[in-house]
Amino acid sequence: MKLSIIILNYNSSSYTLDCVASIRNRTQLADYEIIIVDNNSRPGDLGRLHSLTKLPNVKIARSRINLGFAGGNMLGLQIADPSSTYYFFLNNDCQLLDDVCGRLYAFMEENTAVGICTGQGINGHDGHEPSFNHFPTLGMKVLGHSVMRVFNPAEYMSRHRVYDHPMVVPVITGSAMFVRATALWQVGGFDPAYFLYCEEEDLCLRLREGKWKAMLVPDVRYLHIGGGSTHRNLQTDKEYYISLFYYLRKNENVFKRSLFQLYYTIKIGRKALKNKHFAQLAWFILRGAPGRESLRYRQGSTVSPHQPVEDYQLTQSLITP
Repeated sequence: MKLSIIILNYNSSSYTLDCVASIRNRTQLADYEIIIVDNNSRPGDLGRLHSLTKLPNVKIARSRINLGFAGGNMLGLQIADPSSTYYFFLNNDCQLLDDVCGRLYAFMEENTAVGICTGQGINGHDGHEPSFNHFPTLGMKVLGHSVMRVFNPAEYMSRHRVYDHPMVVPVITGSAMFVRATALWQVGGFDPAYFLYCEEEDLCLRLREGKWKAMLVPDVRYLHIGGGSTHRNLQTDKEYYISLFYYLRKNENVFKRSLFQLYYTIKIGRKALKNKHFAQLAWFILRGAPGRESLRYRQGSTVSPHQPVEDYQLTQSLITP
């Protein structure tokens, strides 16, 4: 198998169905498979994916709990064809606008130093959407991208500029990550300690440390509708800071972490009088964004403990069409 495409579904089956349809309609590459990991959706939502079980080269795995982005993708990797040369981690709220898989495959075959790449995202209004990001640094947070670009233009290139040729970038955004299998396994895959957010920064940093390049291929386009399964609220905002401070604990010293904590506490705390949401969030950050308050620990399985799950592979007994 040349390519395994891994898609997560969480109570958003309509997006997943459209995403799969676009892959099948646009992809000219031979020997690819589609793996859908259901992150403990409601039974009715999972049932709407039943039609996909009849398609060739489509696998559907169901987790008993929501494993989050990193954990869900790692589950997908466990059932991917072991001979796959590349993995394409694609958000279910994306649709391919051309032969994205075939063209990124060809690009990676020609550029063997590249460990991860992506195409150019297009938003729902047919406008440019940034497809790469920067590593979180204090300089960027305090001084801004424009100032930091003066000192290090390669590291702080503009995310909103329209590029016309492949570019080395710091971080590939998580909506569409095309990854070389040898590079992914060299660095150990995704870190499942992340539940939501910062997984791509963590992965791209480890790939960089392993001497692999991350690149944007702007003439390959995909539509990113947005809002497939994560809705913004206080808990998801807290989840971002849980992930961010976990990332900082892995990669920064105590002094820098303390400065980050002070910066965000002041920045968000200044809005506290306008909205109690910000007051709660600032207090959460001041307490160190404790991981024990993660959404990971506030969920229940929608699978009956008496239902069989054989190798996590979806069977028709788990679906109500």
